[in-house]
Amino acid sequence: MAQRRTRLLAVATAAAVALTVAGTQAGAEAGDRGERRPQPAVRPTKVVVIVVDALSKEIVDRYDMRNVEALMKDGVDTPRGYLGHTGSVTVVTHNVIATGATPKHMGWTTEGYRDVDGLLGAPGGLYITSNFGLAQMAPLQQAAGYPHLSDYLDDTGKVFTVSPKGYAAWGLSGPGSANTSTITFGSGPTCPNPDGTTTRYRQPTGWNVPAYFSAACGSRWLARRDTIYDTGQFPAQLYPATDNRYVVGADPAQQGGDVWATDAVLEVMEQEGDGWSGIFVSLPGVDKAAHMWGGVNDPEGATPGYDPMTHMRYATRTADAQVGRIMQALEDSGQLDDTLVVLTADHGSVAAGPGHFHGDFQPENDYGFFNWYYGSPANDVPYLRPQQALLPLIEGTDDGTGATNVGLSYSDSSLNVWLKDQSAAKVAEAAALMEDLPDVTAVWRRDGDHYDRVTPVRWDRMRGAERRWFATRAQELVDTQAADYGPDLIATLPDDTTYSVLGDHGGIQRAAQQVPIVFAGANTSARDLRAPVRSVDIMPTILRAMGISPTSAMDGTAYELPTRRRR
Repeated sequence: MAQRRTRLLAVATAAAVALTVAGTQAGAEAGDRGERRPQPAVRPTKVVVIVVDALSKEIVDRYDMRNVEALMKDGVDTPRGYLGHTGSVTVVTHNVIATGATPKHMGWTTEGYRDVDGLLGAPGGLYITSNFGLAQMAPLQQAAGYPHLSDYLDDTGKVFTVSPKGYAAWGLSGPGSANTSTITFGSGPTCPNPDGTTTRYRQPTGWNVPAYFSAACGSRWLARRDTIYDTGQFPAQLYPATDNRYVVGADPAQQGGDVWATDAVLEVMEQEGDGWSGIFVSLPGVDKAAHMWGGVNDPEGATPGYDPMTHMRYATRTADAQVGRIMQALEDSGQLDDTLVVLTADHGSVAAGPGHFHGDFQPENDYGFFNWYYGSPANDVPYLRPQQALLPLIEGTDDGTGATNVGLSYSDSSLNVWLKDQSAAKVAEAAALMEDLPDVTAVWRRDGDHYDRVTPVRWDRMRGAERRWFATRAQELVDTQAADYGPDLIATLPDDTTYSVLGDHGGIQRAAQQVPIVFAGANTSARDLRAPVRSVDIMPTILRAMGISPTSAMDGTAYELPTRRRR
């Protein structure tokens, strides 16, 4: 494995022995009194983690996701749970879930990254993290020095990670070992059709991909790459679906998206029998629809000529059905009693309200990316067509050569800026310009391991409940990005504001932060955890439930899950 560590700490072992002795003595005393003794709860030996991309609690309620709601009712729900960090984005949260590390300790904090230590290239280079594959993500994970959940599980069985979205897969899986498999999509073959035409496909790729995931023409595991959805429709045109990586597609023999990912999970269960110890799966369909159509503001049938397959109602029903299929497969195989199931999301979805969308709309199919990014990252094309709302910052700063001092910006439901000249005067100059950008509620400057708020809070731009959320959570959430590779400046935005596409994430808003965190299966009870559980708490809570002693410090809290006592 990539990072082998001693499994048991001396102190933890001593504590476990003491608990065992105490439990045995108590049981013996109960037996002497002729009482029926409750048997200890059986610890799970397997883990399934299901991440539904962009699934906020608001979306679960709005679209009546019955299988998700059943897990929340019958498992250990966390009504006060929330994401607990920024950036609230896919490329961050999958790694948070699987490590118990906050962004400021895990190697990158959002979709922008400054390579301070030269781990990927020249020191100081600026990168877009959603372009990372194994070759880029693994050095950052290894430099941070934490084990992944897969590192604890691969001693007792194989560990499989499945996601059509590559950077989600590598965040969940970690760098990989001989006993782990990571299955995602890559470029595939061009196959002939009976009518003499050809079709381009995506195929399974990753790390230790099992041979039963064939990439041959005609294989179920291929997904069409040449089907484009809703490119002429606003707002989907900002971020259209360009193939069946995230969309299911119309071919029942080669469905993509969430169905492909779930089919792959079920194939692993069937092929591996009892030989697996962990399965991690990320379902991207809801996220794609939310970006395309504005999340809960999706107009659905009001859009002429639309394809229902790309919209929120279809995406949520599809994702919900896949959750049900996975749970049913575990039950049918007799493994549910031994398996802890975690259902969560990597972020929620912020829907831009009227007058609060500050991106530009242009006919280019890739214009959403120019709303998200400004700069010339080392691992992508230059993004040098900033939206009008961002121009005062780009044009108002100077790096001393007459060029803008903005090296990279990432804009979604917050604004994140990396400056070329990071001197105090230049940071203050940029902060003053950001304060006056549309709908900014506050600007925060990085200072060591925290951010200082350097502007007054614009309470007038927030409503009552939103003001209370800001007062309670804003400082905590922005501080999770406080690393030297994180943004120099962050601007927070109101609940209904985006600078990128009409449905987005990334910021401190409740819609981005309030995601389901549910523990089910194994011997869990239907009693809720009333603590404010965060994504960073998932990993230590899983280890505690399984009786595994952590070999490295984590930022999260290990909660004790309510269990049924067997008699």
